[in-house]
Amino acid sequence: MPPSTVQQAADSRTASRRPVRAVEIDAAAASDGHDLDDAIAEIYAGRYDVVVERGAFDAATLEAAGERLDVDASALPWARPNVRAPLDDVRLLGTDAPATPTFQAPRGVALDDYLASSAAHAADAAGVFAPGFDAEGAICDVLSRFAGGRPVQVARADDGRRFVPFTIRRLVEGTQLSVHHDLHYGLELYRELARRVDTRTLVSFVATLRAPLAGGELVVYGATSDERDLPCLPNGFAYDLAAIEQRYERAAFRTGAGDLFLLAAGRCLHRVERVVGPRSRITMGGFLALDAGHERVLVWS
Repeated sequence: MPPSTVQQAADSRTASRRPVRAVEIDAAAASDGHDLDDAIAEIYAGRYDVVVERGAFDAATLEAAGERLDVDASALPWARPNVRAPLDDVRLLGTDAPATPTFQAPRGVALDDYLASSAAHAADAAGVFAPGFDAEGAICDVLSRFAGGRPVQVARADDGRRFVPFTIRRLVEGTQLSVHHDLHYGLELYRELARRVDTRTLVSFVATLRAPLAGGELVVYGATSDERDLPCLPNGFAYDLAAIEQRYERAAFRTGAGDLFLLAAGRCLHRVERVVGPRSRITMGGFLALDAGHERVLVWS
């Protein structure tokens, strides 16, 4: 192929690289309203991949909880579903059976096991905040600002049992979350919920309680989960990060206490940078989806 043709082909590949579609707002500046009041639906539609709201929650309240969680970490019942993979060894409060694949359960857990864990461990996460702060209520209130007037409700099983509304997640020094996406509707855990929601994507919501000294950024790629040739390592179980970084656009987001991000986690590959220093990265969050009729927003973790 002549050099000029090679250059044209390279330019064509560069021009077609999908950008990461992100927007950031400040909660204080947006207190009288903003044009993202239907952002969840706009994430579904592909207008945005990431929405960041700075100061979405009271920073002092979340920061105080994050500090207590870090200082008193050894006294708390952290679940460690990825302990077999030291780099991805996230600690969880609120469940010991998360609604995601893990190294402990690569195909996720059974729905009944998840729901039993939800009932048994709900107080572990809710109890980390100062008296008077209703974390679940605060999360639903904040998310309602992006729900287009739809009610925001915790998902329930067909028999009425509640899903986990949110979990606390802690990444200690030297840990990370490797590149992945979260389109989990094919798991047995979702056999009921997948019938009731719009499964075109799944949105994650994450609020920061404690930021590390360095690292811990969310990195989002223009690579989408519906592409057929996403580069994987030879084992077939993990994405080839070097190839992903070379092939796709990316954007990094660093958040502080009180900040929230919404991410099209079922659509975009993403990861969390390795934490550097003795301060952990501590967040609270989970997933959300529009119901099938786009009348409600359902949340779970």
